[in-house]
Parts: sequence; structure tokens; C-alpha cells
Amino acid sequence: MRGWLRTSVISAALVFILAAPSGGSAGPVLLLEPARGEVLFADEADATWFPASLTKLMTAYVVFDAVKEGRIAWDGLVPLSDKARGQPATRIGLRLGIDLTVEQAVRGMVLRSANDFSTALAELVAGSEEAFAELATETARRLGMTRTRFRNPHGLPDAEQVTTARDMGVLAAALIRDFPDRMEVFSTPTVRIHRQTFHSQNELLRTFSGADGMKTGFTCGAGYNIVASATRNGRQLVAVILGAPTKAMRSERAAQVLEAGFAHIEGRQAEIDGKPLRTIALKDLAMASAEPMPPHDMSRETRTRKCGNYPGRAPRGTAGKAKRDAKAAASVAPIEAAKATAIAR
Repeated sequence: MRGWLRTSVISAALVFILAAPSGGSAGPVLLLEPARGEVLFADEADATWFPASLTKLMTAYVVFDAVKEGRIAWDGLVPLSDKARGQPATRIGLRLGIDLTVEQAVRGMVLRSANDFSTALAELVAGSEEAFAELATETARRLGMTRTRFRNPHGLPDAEQVTTARDMGVLAAALIRDFPDRMEVFSTPTVRIHRQTFHSQNELLRTFSGADGMKTGFTCGAGYNIVASATRNGRQLVAVILGAPTKAMRSERAAQVLEAGFAHIEGRQAEIDGKPLRTIALKDLAMASAEPMPPHDMSRETRTRKCGNYPGRAPRGTAGKAKRDAKAAASVAPIEAAKATAIAR
């Protein structure tokens, strides 16, 4: 009896651990099983958000499509224009004269989130970044991404480049469905380009059992985003997390959401943010509102010095100044008190 009770308590605690959020800001979440077209959990799935480098999932889709149609070759060369070379970090920065293939460019774009390679691929496929953005937006509409608009191929800040968790889920499912032979690009942990080895920025590939893709993203306005896929016992799940305040919280929340999903499909009780999981067709997931809202800006919530001061933290350098001021005030307090006493007398 005691053994049964101990097991029950442990099981209940396990469900709570898998389901409970780690705290902090909770942005949009979507959990789906792409093979069945079913959503297991959705919260603020239609909230307008900046995609950051999740944009590169669409860039990859368009490139895969161009290769499939024979418009470019997987082993063909990719010119690196001055514009591509001039993109801000993150970039790989190949020296002039070094050949770059489409395959290398895609792998560098996915694993290293290389903005220079993203621009080069866009120019190769469409002739210019602007033309590529139009093509990417048209592709998004064709796939059913109703509230996504692209203005560049890499996800660097643009007020008009927006998406939703639902749309990113649709894109992830389309990639898995339409290009199963290319999915290893997202699961490969390292890539070697010329003489350099680059590691995937998706920490779940190293820390989460069954993880097999896909892409991370970050800007101050977007916060920390991720589209993460994992497969266990032949069942693949995809989690979309938008607007985590820190890199660590992004990975932790994605892992918790995926764990809850696997618990659910295995018939175990699971919740996310205190809400039970349920199965509904992605196409039947009702939109929260008829019209999209302005994008949420995470700049004040994202916890990094690059993005400025975030709630609960003093501006850089002010903590030390505050201590020095307090120490100085304490040292003069007895003197001021003595003066006051002398005057009073």
C-alpha cells in the first residue's frame, strides 16, 4: 500500500513538473502534431509577433522549393554580394574567393542563423531581397499563413515583418510534409564550412530526448523565439514558443511544452499553464479575433543588456554607484547628526 502511494505521489509530481511554466513572461504557445494536422495546445496563437530568425524557416522553404523545381541546384554556387557581406551579425563572413554552395548556405543559415547567407540565398532565388520578400509572403498565403508578412529573408528588425504562433506552426508542418528529405538540415548539430565548424543554436538538440529541429530566433522586439520539433516512438510534435525573456527560459519552456505533449499522447495526464491539453484540427482552431493586433514589442521585457534595462534590474553601472552613495551617506551621517545637535542646543 505504501509503495502504491509513493508511486502515485511521484507520478503526480512528475505531471506537475512537466506542465508547470518556469515563471516570467509567457508569450504565445502552440503545440501540434504535424502528421495528423492536430493542435494539442494553443495560447495566444494569433497574437501578432516579430518572427526574428524564425524567418529563416520560410527562406529555407522557398530555397527547398526552388531546388525541387530545378531553378537552382543543391550543389550550385551562391554568389555573396556586397549587400550580403554587409549584413549585421549574426553572420559567417567568408573571405572573398571562397566558394559557397546552396547546401552550405542553407546549413549555415539554419545552424548559425547567418544573415549574410540568408541574403545571398534570397538574391540567388529571386534576384533581390525585396523580390524575395514578396515571394516569401505569397508562399505564406499559399500555405495558409494568414497573418504573416515578410519584408526580408533573415528576420532582422522591420516593423512590417510579422507572424503568429499559428502561422509558424503551419510553416513547420509544411516543411515536414513537403520536404522530408531535407529535414536533417534542422537536426544536424554541427556544420563545417571552409575551415570553420559551427554548432547549432538550438540547445534542445543537445538537452532534450528525441529533439530533431528546427530553428531559434532573437531580436529585442521579438524576445527569444523557437520552433522546436521532437520525435518519440514514431510520433513527432512541434512546439512554437514566442517572446521568452531569456534564452534559457525559451529552451526550458519549449522542453516543458513538448514533454507535456508526449505525456498527453501516451495517455498520461498533462497540463500547460494549468490548462489541460486537448486535440483539435489545426484548420478548426478558431481565431481569437477577426483582425490582427499590432505586434507586441518585447524590448522592455527581454532580459539582455543589448536590449536595455529590464524590469527588476538597475541600469548597468548604477548598482555600484548606489552602493558607493549609500556608503558615503553612512559615513557623513554621524557628522551631520552632531551638527544638528549643536545647532539645536
